[in-house]
Amino acid sequence: MDDKEFTDIISLISKQTGIIPRESHQSGIRNFIDKRKKEIKLNGLDYYNYVCLNRQEMDILLNHATVNETYFFREESQFQFLKTKVMPELHTKLALNPLRIWSAAASSGEEIYSLYLLAASLGIKTECMATDINTTVLDKGAEGKYKPNSVKAVDGAKFHYLLSPYMNAEKEVTFPPEVTSKIDRRQINLTKTDAIFPRNVHIVFIRNVFVYFTGEMRKQILQKIVTDSLAPGGYIFLSMNEIATIDSTIIPKGIEKCSEGNVFYLYKKG
Repeated sequence: MDDKEFTDIISLISKQTGIIPRESHQSGIRNFIDKRKKEIKLNGLDYYNYVCLNRQEMDILLNHATVNETYFFREESQFQFLKTKVMPELHTKLALNPLRIWSAAASSGEEIYSLYLLAASLGIKTECMATDINTTVLDKGAEGKYKPNSVKAVDGAKFHYLLSPYMNAEKEVTFPPEVTSKIDRRQINLTKTDAIFPRNVHIVFIRNVFVYFTGEMRKQILQKIVTDSLAPGGYIFLSMNEIATIDSTIIPKGIEKCSEGNVFYLYKKG
């Protein structure tokens, strides 16, 4: 595959997803394509044109190109803040109504399970939603089975007690149907203006995905979340390394950028 074809494929991925793969990410995509070309019959086409003519292959390519690493209780300090302040306060305000939580770039599901388990440990009823553009990782989340690399020795360790009922001696985690059924899952492309976002959400996690988007795309997605999804008094959490890229030029009106110790978040007034 020559450089021009590969550049065209990267542009195609960006057009379909809004994601701009970094150089380190591009090498993985190139390796995947080289391997994939040996597995399929291209019928005389180059891979770029084959993908353009084959919707199923396009989905396979996009699923590979949008895989993100995640693990349980990633960025532990955010979960501590949720435990001590955010969830109890929202629970009090909501009275008997469920706390609505949305993992907007859910990947393989460790994040939404972490949020669900934390709320359940506090006796808080929830409605949890996991969305991603990648259908493969959504299916993995629905299966509820995780290898030891989803449990880190340091980050998140303070909350590993919530995983212990579902963890074996090899640190593999398996959730039973009574847990996996608590998560509503569906495919959403956050970059599409006509995408239907969940409504009346109190906590939105959209972490480790903005780093792949342009400033204008970040602004568009944030505005749509605030307008279509976030309830008054609701919170948006990004990853620690992304929050620095969110400044006044892209923060929607009615949203405050706040901090509590080393935890930064966006808050909708009301």
